[in-house]
Parts: sequence; structure tokens; C-alpha cells
Amino acid sequence: MAKTNQVIENKTFGDKCQFLVTSEDSKAELLKFKFWCKPGGEGPPLHYHPAQSESFEVVSGELSVTCDGEKRILKKGEKFTVRPNTAHKWANEGSEEVVAIFELRPALRTEDFLETLYSLDVQGKCNKKTGLPGTLQFSAILNEYYGELFVVGPPIPAQKIMAKVVGGFAKLIGYKGFIPFPKN
Repeated sequence: MAKTNQVIENKTFGDKCQFLVTSEDSKAELLKFKFWCKPGGEGPPLHYHPAQSESFEVVSGELSVTCDGEKRILKKGEKFTVRPNTAHKWANEGSEEVVAIFELRPALRTEDFLETLYSLDVQGKCNKKTGLPGTLQFSAILNEYYGELFVVGPPIPAQKIMAKVVGGFAKLIGYKGFIPFPKN
């Protein structure tokens, strides 16, 4: 479980986040974190959150946000909010590190999802090109956070089957859906 001011870092891509307001702090209403991303950082694939809004506010640098097929470049002081069920992605296409404040409402279990992916990266269990763990491990993660996010592309029924069936099997044979980030 993430703690306020805890910093987690992805060694593969060099990004990191500092939890400013956790689900526990906000009674599950808000997850707020500061995020650092190096130039060329691609962010997640095009995805959507069925029940969450996601906001980005740039502290320094420039953040590219694609939402509903429209790309915008956010500069220092600019903020953009993505409504629930809206396809989006972000990236750092600029030449300097971007620092931004991300907010997700409600918090759901997004901080645990992030902590798990960053933890697997630190353990060397993620593909160095994609940043994702293997199929069984990723399926266990999707099972753990079932329905909180979907990627654009693969049919939703296929993603649900992967999360429920393959993810359930992966957990049965020992894969974990939540893996806490190692404490310093």
C-alpha cells in the first residue's frame, strides 16, 4: 500500500512518481501524484478508465496528451482532464524532462497497480522494450484490478477473459496481482 510522499521509480524508463494524496488519505476519492518523465518517455498505451477521470497539470516541461484522437501539448501551468470512459494516452515528446501532477478520481486501486508494475521493473521482471511483465504475470495483475482500465485495440471481451480466466489461473499457480514496491 502506497504511503504519502513515497517515491517509486521505474529503472527501465527512468520515470518516477511521488504519491502526494493516497487512496487511504482521501477515503478512496483521490489519487494524486507528482510524476517525472524523461524525454522520449512514451507513457502507457492508448487506454481508458471506465469509472475514473484523470487530470494532468504540467509543473515543468511539456506533456503530450492524446484524448479522443486529438493531440494537445500541455505546457507549464496548463491542466487537462480526461473524463471516464475516454480513450487517452500521454507521452513526453519534448527535449527535457517533464514534471506533472496527475490526479485520478475516484482513486480505486490505481496506486497499487502502479506500485506493482514499478516493483516488477525493479526486480528485473519486465520486458526492457515494453516495460510490461510476461503474459501470466500481467494477466494476474489484470485480474487483481479487474475492470479499472482497458487498452484500446484488443476487444473488451478478450481482455475480460484474459483478466478473469488466464489471470485467475496465474494466481492459482503463484503469480501475485499486487506486489508492493521495495522499501528503501
